[in-house]
Amino acid sequence: MDRMTITQEYLMLASNEKGKISLVNGTEVKAGIVVAGMMDLVFSNAIKIDRKKTEVVGELPEGLPFLRSLYGYLQEKKRSVTKVVEDYCLSMTDSKWNQLTADTGESLVKIGAATEEKGGLLGGKKLFIPSEVCKEELIDSLKTEVVQREALTLHDTVLVTLLKETKCLKQYFSKHETGILKERLEAMKDDPDSKAVKEMTGYIDEVMAAMIAAASAAVN
Repeated sequence: MDRMTITQEYLMLASNEKGKISLVNGTEVKAGIVVAGMMDLVFSNAIKIDRKKTEVVGELPEGLPFLRSLYGYLQEKKRSVTKVVEDYCLSMTDSKWNQLTADTGESLVKIGAATEEKGGLLGGKKLFIPSEVCKEELIDSLKTEVVQREALTLHDTVLVTLLKETKCLKQYFSKHETGILKERLEAMKDDPDSKAVKEMTGYIDEVMAAMIAAASAAVN
């Protein structure tokens, strides 16, 4: 199968067979989708992150129409990355996050990687059911990259780090494969030529820690 964007692949792997995310790590997964969206925008040179603040620096690429709502929000003004995550994941309505996931889910439907169904208490909520075939192919492709390649791509480094930090990786990787992944990530952190990888993975760790702290503060 052709690889997709980080946002699309993350949503597919973070969703279960019913198109839902786990209640146990739901807040982390919500943040993971937002961070994935920002990373796709960074990689496409639509935004940059400087001193932990986001700034729009280019047009939204034609290949990322499902990120239009996130891009439009980021266009409004510079915001800290933590503020972006909080606005999407810790608001009273979840409207921004719902729009982002609905647009991303619909993009998966368009390429045959998911089907749309109705769910929720009154059957009015859109659910996007990942294709079992596409999901298995994605998992196999990701495992091949981790186990057989000497070095991970920046795309896969961000994807597996997001899955790991949001507690979605263990269900797909064996203990042996997880050990290899850990070695790959450690090796990349020590590589002097992988500055971008180190910045990106460090950034993800920091955002996830800040988001979890904000969620705990909101509950208390």
